[in-house]
Amino acid sequence: MKQLFILLIAALFLLFSLPVHSAFAQRPAVIPAPTPAATDSTRQVRSASDTIRPTVQRHGIKVGTSVLTDDATTSLDNQDTIRVTAKQEAAIHKIIPKKATLRSLMLPGLGQAYNRQYYKIPFIYVGFGVMGYLFVKYRGMAKEAATGYSRLLYGDRATDGLFTTIGQTVNATLDPTAYPNILGAPITTKAQFIPVKEVTITVDPFTGKQVIFRTSANAKNAYDTFRRYRDLNLLLSGVLWAINIVEANVAAHLKTFDLTDDISMLIEPNVLPVPGMGFVPAVRVAFTFK
Repeated sequence: MKQLFILLIAALFLLFSLPVHSAFAQRPAVIPAPTPAATDSTRQVRSASDTIRPTVQRHGIKVGTSVLTDDATTSLDNQDTIRVTAKQEAAIHKIIPKKATLRSLMLPGLGQAYNRQYYKIPFIYVGFGVMGYLFVKYRGMAKEAATGYSRLLYGDRATDGLFTTIGQTVNATLDPTAYPNILGAPITTKAQFIPVKEVTITVDPFTGKQVIFRTSANAKNAYDTFRRYRDLNLLLSGVLWAINIVEANVAAHLKTFDLTDDISMLIEPNVLPVPGMGFVPAVRVAFTFK
């Protein structure tokens, strides 16, 4: 009995000599595993594409009705494009605006032919034909009006077989057949003019209508008018040539311009390579700036 009491006293002493927090602390049921060391996934020797099954690598990833393939893929089982040969490439008519402009500068209508807009060529040459016709007509009418103005202002010069006109003077000589025995130097005298009361001048280049002019002032006005019309047709011919050049350049630019409904942004399915995961479905948005 005495020994049992001594053992009980010793147990109580040991119990109260230990720290209270360590005696009653709750221990975890599972000890966690140690944290592995950090590694750089970008330096892994193994490629991300190795984690994808070969069938997916060959045929892509199918999402709905679209098949997503890598942009860098060079071999596809079913190619959707056909390569053209060098001969076929040369046969394709490529329109270059600079070439169309230079051709129209060299010859009117040649740039339109380069753009394959042949229906415009007749309009160009009809315009040049009308300008050329009016230029010739008004030039002749201006000469006719100038002659009529001179006649009304100075009159007609009086000459016959005995007179040789030299500017505003004439040389008078005897007929050697009528007077073979009389010799002498020619006599110089002022030219004689006969007054003109009226002249007839053409005023319509298309119908050839003629009008009688009785004063030099009216004849001078007609000459100035016809001369202005002649110069105007020459100027309009140059303007028509310039319009032909500009039209060829603009038409060439329009033929090479993208006329699709959406030319600024293109949205299409794509695949995105992700390190450690392989290729994942994605969406690509492409912006076009012109």
